[in-house]
Amino acid sequence: MANTLILFSSANQAGNTYQLTQAVRSQLDENHTRYFNLDAHNYADYNYQNFYSRDDFYDIADALAWADNIVFSSPVYWHSVTSNMKRLIDRITELTENSEIKHIGKGLKNKKGFVLTTSASKEVCPVFAGFFEKIFHYFEIEMRELFHINCKEKLKLPAEAIASFTKKLK
Repeated sequence: MANTLILFSSANQAGNTYQLTQAVRSQLDENHTRYFNLDAHNYADYNYQNFYSRDDFYDIADALAWADNIVFSSPVYWHSVTSNMKRLIDRITELTENSEIKHIGKGLKNKKGFVLTTSASKEVCPVFAGFFEKIFHYFEIEMRELFHINCKEKLKLPAEAIASFTKKLK
């Protein structure tokens, strides 16, 4: 069974994206799943000097090394991810520069990348989708699926689509 890391962030900790994420998470084996609510973790902004205190980023980096599947889960905010998720993605740059953890950055190659998102639009924002396409391409992560739910009226969690998405993580 594949190991799955879910990286979640949302200003609404019980909102639509959270509910979608939990629906997916509930179908996964908890022994092969790690979940980080990025909004509850403390990690510094990226800096060019690569000078950081020991913070939660290194736990996330270890989880990235452990995972076969990496799931980013964020609502669409102004065509992009939440500020905390963007901060994490900026910090992931450290995996390409810091000799002590560079092996983790190189180890992202051939992992499988997934995205969970919700918005008030019928289709996912192409800027949002392109953001992940570029990140996955840079690290040579295979982009498997971007799962978007339109929740303009009311969130409807399509059980069949969630099961199909989750099956790809196993």
